[in-house]
Amino acid sequence: MDDLNKKHIPVLVNEVVELLRAAEGGIFFDGTVGLGGHSAAVLEAAPGNFLYGTDRDIEALELTRERLAGFSGRYEFFKADFREIESLPIEIGKIDGFLFDLGVSSFQLDEPGRGFSYSQSAPLDMRMDKEQSLTACEVVNSYSYRELCEILKKYGEIGGPVKIVEQIVFHRKNKRIESSADLKEIVRRIYPRKRTMDPLSRVFQALRIEVNRELAGLEDFFIELFPKMKTGARIVIISFHSLEDRIAKNALRKGKEAGLIEILTKKPITASEVEKAENARSRSAKLRGGRKC
Repeated sequence: MDDLNKKHIPVLVNEVVELLRAAEGGIFFDGTVGLGGHSAAVLEAAPGNFLYGTDRDIEALELTRERLAGFSGRYEFFKADFREIESLPIEIGKIDGFLFDLGVSSFQLDEPGRGFSYSQSAPLDMRMDKEQSLTACEVVNSYSYRELCEILKKYGEIGGPVKIVEQIVFHRKNKRIESSADLKEIVRRIYPRKRTMDPLSRVFQALRIEVNRELAGLEDFFIELFPKMKTGARIVIISFHSLEDRIAKNALRKGKEAGLIEILTKKPITASEVEKAENARSRSAKLRGGRKC
């Protein structure tokens, strides 16, 4: 657990605690618990704080329960997608602050065998919830040429995915593409490594989003959540790529136009140079926040 704590450094943690006003006390909701870095910070901010949390990864929740053993009785976790909040025994109207740290967690990226990263060879899995059936392997080997082009354009923001998809379809005719190394080799033959805007990272991003339906109904979820929030409640959304940030920005803007939300961040908050140096994964993080009117 100590090693995991060292590896898992929550991004923008001070900014999250400040925007949520966690030090003033209250009930909070962490929609993507991960290994509990943000959850721990919220609970530490005031002795009376209580936190509800959701995550689709049962292993992450089990580890977080160990990490938060010192806060016994002050939190309740559910294995669920945060978009299912209304089906859970949580009174939305009593929550003082909502946190949504979008995307894949450091734990999932670092765990061997999950296939989220191409830094090491692993089965093409990419499931946040291991109980679901769809894997990245199934997407790569069973989706049609047109479907693969569509998800690489939509979720990877790859302008011209044709060469990549042609190679995927060509290779899978002879042998299933089953590992991250297999897919990496195919993409690298077409596009050598780039320092920025690496097509390989975008291919993996697109597959991960498709497998986990990360963006499905996300903007609608936020817009439907706003009216249910109590007056003064705060919402903080952390994104890690332009698709997520665009959804957060549009949702808060529509909430403002409806007279439901006061936007607290005119521009997204990003990590300091010090944090970026200490935690590479904070470099792409953007935080937006709002307050229920």
